[in-house]
Amino acid sequence: MQDKKELRILTPVGMLGYGFSEPLFWQAVDAGVDAIVLDSGSTDGGPSRLALGSTTFPTERYARDLAILIAACHFNRVPVIISSAGGNGEDDAVDMFVDIITQIIAEKHYRPLKVVTIKSGISKETVSQKVQADQIVPCGAAPPLQEEHLDQARLLVAQMGPEPYVKAMQEHPDFDIIIGGRSYDPAPYVAVCLYHGFTDLGVIYHMGKIMECGASCATPKSPEALAVIRKEPSCFEITPLKPSARCTKNSVAAHALYENARPDILHGPGGALLLADASYEELADGRTVRVSGAQFQKSDPYMVKLEGARVSGYHGIVIGAVRDPILIHQIDYFTTEVVKAMHEKLEFDFNCRMHVYGKDGVMGALERDRSTVPKEVAIIAHLHAQTQSQTTEACKLARTYLVHGPYPYQAATGGNLAMPINPSNLTLGPACEFCVYHLMQVDDPTSHFPIAAQWTPGLSEDQRQLAVHPRDNLQRKNGRKLKDRPMPPCELGSRDSFLQPPPSPGHRYLGDIASVVRSKNAGPFELTFDVLFRDLHALEKVRATDVLNADTIARLYQIPAEEVLVCMYWPSACAFKATIKRPIVCGTFGETDTHGSQQHVPLLYLEVPWVE
Repeated sequence: MQDKKELRILTPVGMLGYGFSEPLFWQAVDAGVDAIVLDSGSTDGGPSRLALGSTTFPTERYARDLAILIAACHFNRVPVIISSAGGNGEDDAVDMFVDIITQIIAEKHYRPLKVVTIKSGISKETVSQKVQADQIVPCGAAPPLQEEHLDQARLLVAQMGPEPYVKAMQEHPDFDIIIGGRSYDPAPYVAVCLYHGFTDLGVIYHMGKIMECGASCATPKSPEALAVIRKEPSCFEITPLKPSARCTKNSVAAHALYENARPDILHGPGGALLLADASYEELADGRTVRVSGAQFQKSDPYMVKLEGARVSGYHGIVIGAVRDPILIHQIDYFTTEVVKAMHEKLEFDFNCRMHVYGKDGVMGALERDRSTVPKEVAIIAHLHAQTQSQTTEACKLARTYLVHGPYPYQAATGGNLAMPINPSNLTLGPACEFCVYHLMQVDDPTSHFPIAAQWTPGLSEDQRQLAVHPRDNLQRKNGRKLKDRPMPPCELGSRDSFLQPPPSPGHRYLGDIASVVRSKNAGPFELTFDVLFRDLHALEKVRATDVLNADTIARLYQIPAEEVLVCMYWPSACAFKATIKRPIVCGTFGETDTHGSQQHVPLLYLEVPWVE
């Protein structure tokens, strides 16, 4: 292994399967990179992948992206490391990726490649023994782990840290590709650095935590990013590859807010990344930011996260819309009566959740504004029962009552719903929910993650002459040149013109003051809010009003004060952060926003005392 003073790591996209720019990719590869690293997993999409064994994308989407990565591995001899195969990182998904890679190598006439796998499946018996030994605790706001949760989970995966990747590289220094099971997102980035002798854990963990999302830390956010990690001085530099994108001090610092319960302490396998002392420097090119100063605090004992999901029954939906103002004014009464009538009719247990879009369909219990009467509403009746036949029967009965049910002062007797889809009642198959989201104590961070290696069949050196470089195909496509399409300007007005009615005199809406107001999951059990200001002056001006505090968050979202888990300002990114307990576990029946990305609106309309 060559001792390096700097490493160049390319991430073409934050999630394998999304696709990325081939011209930008080849520009970076041809300029020289030491590794291509990217992630393939997330719990953001809910529990269905873990509960059903499905993948985030179809095989064809993975094959498209993998074909480009493998070409770089064959022609440029750049190692490729992919984590959390298939989305949930289960063992079958790792094998699926190996099969795709093997097929691509044969089809493209490539040389034999050494593929190393690291699997993350963990037996229920092992976890049960850890439960009995009191070596498992909830992660975040998850409930205590029960034996029945283990029994109900289809399978379990453990989230590995960097150690199994380092071990794989040390045992197989001639590897071409590593496919990892469920992994902590920064783990493969940290492993590449450790393998090459970079030991500043704070810097390399921080780099990995940013790079695993590609250039999401850029403005505007884009897929492709390049990180250069240096030993002296210990730092890393991040550059978006898209020409119209640029990183700034604030945009990079703000990435610590994204999908995290708090920005200053980011917990992971074996410890926590501490960002209070991190510093950010914009370089002369106007697009690159240099980062240093983060610290990594090791934990004792070493903990890894466990994930598992179960099938809780079957579900289906009925879709329709209402334009009649008489019915819209009493829509809550009407939908409640429909559910009552269904319970009187059906002889089996079922659940029905009426999502009324235009009223509270997006925010559900967190919705505060219930006084506005919309012009029209959409209704999605979500039904859940223990069998598919029961769910189908409940859906058909719900459709009947929604279409033909009576209500006071009814004028229209031809039907209550406009139904854009036929059939309007749809069965969705198994309903899923997370049942394991816990931390398990381990003595050895590599012991639960078996490593294996294989040489994929390839062609002889003479036969390899048939291989065609993908760059040649790009050049043949009408001489296509790299086009950078910046976001077109909006001609509809300024942001404050969308926030109506105007705020009270002497006030401004927070959505008008801030540059970013967003919400997102911070794991399946927590919902987090980020408010990013244009500069420190705006942040301090808002902070001086004391409007943004835990009591305000509890009031805006109608939750008990103890369910506001984090409430803090983060000057490093000119930001405010709040995290609350999720009203419904991500993806569970009754869910209104699986990603949690549309819960920010009450903050947009928060009135802040303001003097220009």
